[in-house]
Amino acid sequence: MKKSILAFILPILFVISASSAVSAFAATATATMTNTVTVANNCSIATVGFTTTYDPIVTNATANQDVTASVTTTCTPGASPVITLGQGANANTGSTDAVPLRRLSSGGGSPTYLNYSLFSDSGRSTTWGNTAGTSPGAASASGSATPLTIYARLPSGQSATAATFTDTVVATVTF
Repeated sequence: MKKSILAFILPILFVISASSAVSAFAATATATMTNTVTVANNCSIATVGFTTTYDPIVTNATANQDVTASVTTTCTPGASPVITLGQGANANTGSTDAVPLRRLSSGGGSPTYLNYSLFSDSGRSTTWGNTAGTSPGAASASGSATPLTIYARLPSGQSATAATFTDTVVATVTF
């Protein structure tokens, strides 16, 4: 029986001593790894224009046609967005980025025009132009969508033929 116990214990002792010898000669080395991510300021912009009717004979003969449109920006937190609105594709003579003279066109070879203005306030007294100075200060950079209302006015008393009038205004967010 002693021989069978020794035959069983000896291999176990051999494995234990071999494991200890390997551990005694093992070494380790370490290094640190630096990971870097740079988040750049970024913005996206989307617009919804206005659609309305204009009645130069009755309703709008003496009353302005007031409507709204919208611009929505989503900017990286920490960005400083400035939203500007271009003069439009049919700007009148004398139009500038600071004081745009916007017009809707009936299109075709001999277009007729309807004047209109875009404002940043509901009282329609602050023109929204294509300069930082005419941009509203309400744009935020929170990482979430920030909608802003564009207040539009077609002045009363304009003569117009029956047609569909359009204009294209470029909205820009600078950040």
